[in-house]
Amino acid sequence: MFEEHQKKFLSDIQKSNVLLLVEGKKDYEALKKAGIDNIFEISGRQLEKIADLIKTTCTRVAVLTDFDREGIKQYKRLKKLLLSNEVKIDDDIRRKFKHIFHVNKIEELNGYFK
Repeated sequence: MFEEHQKKFLSDIQKSNVLLLVEGKKDYEALKKAGIDNIFEISGRQLEKIADLIKTTCTRVAVLTDFDREGIKQYKRLKKLLLSNEVKIDDDIRRKFKHIFHVNKIEELNGYFK
C-alpha cells in the first residue's frame, strides 16, 4: 500500500484541475485504482489531434508517459504540441511522480496494490 506522502501526492493531484495524460489502458487503470479520475489515455490517437482537443477542454495538463525511451520521446513531442496550443504543462507532477513512486512505467503503480 501507499505511504502517507504518496497518498497526499495522489490526493493533491485529484484535487487539482490538472488533466493527466497517460500512454495506455494499463496506466489509466493503475491511476484509477489509486483514486485519480482526471486521466486521458493517448494510445491509438494522433498527438496533434490530442493537442487540438485538449486546448478546447482544459488549460493545464501533466504528461505522465512512461519514463523509458519511447515514453520520454512521446512526452517531448506532446509537450511541444501542447505548448504551441497555449496549454500549460505541469512538469512538476511528472518529476514528483517519478521521485515519489520510483517507477519507470506508470502501470507499475499496480505493485502497490498487491
